[in-house]
Amino acid sequence: MNDVLMKLVSAAITGGLIALVGYASVARRRRQVARAEAGRTSTEDPTQALLRQAESADRHRDDLAAQGRFAEALDHARAAVDHWTALTQARVGRFQAERQSALRRLEELRSRAGSS
Repeated sequence: MNDVLMKLVSAAITGGLIALVGYASVARRRRQVARAEAGRTSTEDPTQALLRQAESADRHRDDLAAQGRFAEALDHARAAVDHWTALTQARVGRFQAERQSALRRLEELRSRAGSS
């Protein structure tokens, strides 16, 4: 009977240690992932933020123009041109087509805003 009891206690202790190590491993992994994500956001390429801003300005410009709100759309069109220009300077040889498109849309909006 004593042998059985010792084996049960030993199995319980072993199981508890395995569970504790598993929990510690998962907690450590979560901390590593959180640290890696925090590091990734702080070292993000600055042009990624510019790209998001340019695309957002494009969307707002188009949405406002579709609603006939040309004065507000012009503000976003100017911002889009500024962002695309900054991107073409930061990434020489890239984003030229997007910048040209933004310039065309700005001119179209200026024309439409002047005629309305």
